[in-house]
Amino acid sequence: MYRPLSLALVALLLYGCIRPVAYAAEVPVHAGRVNDYANVLPSGDRIELEKSLAAYEVETTHQVAVLTVPSLHGESINSFSLRVARAWGLGKKGLDNGVLVTLAPSEYEVRIELGTGMTKYVSNAAAQRILDETMFPAFRAGDLKGGLRRGIERLLELCRAYKVTRQTG
Repeated sequence: MYRPLSLALVALLLYGCIRPVAYAAEVPVHAGRVNDYANVLPSGDRIELEKSLAAYEVETTHQVAVLTVPSLHGESINSFSLRVARAWGLGKKGLDNGVLVTLAPSEYEVRIELGTGMTKYVSNAAAQRILDETMFPAFRAGDLKGGLRRGIERLLELCRAYKVTRQTG
């Protein structure tokens, strides 16, 4: 016969194991290069950034996407951003030259997720400097849109060092 205390303990342990999975943020739909689910960018800025990233991909073959989310639902930005980047499959096959910039304004979190191919040219330390020197100061001043835009511009300049030549034929 089970004791009520034992059942309560088992239920509490199961809740502790299941809860992190139940509250993890879902991977949002990849609707384009700019996925602004937190409504950080006005429509015109979103369209302009979308065009800029499309032209950048034609120039370099690097696939860069931006994601803003209203909440991480308690998950770390590192694990969330990595899950999204993997689910979206950013970057060219065999080159792994994708980049995801994730912003969760309600938690004051931002991350630059670099594909393995990109880390040969843009180190994680360089990505962190972009956050520290460009994005965070603007965010602290209340300029989410400007910080995001200037950080992405700086990131794209660094990523241009990684040129992929297209094969013809």
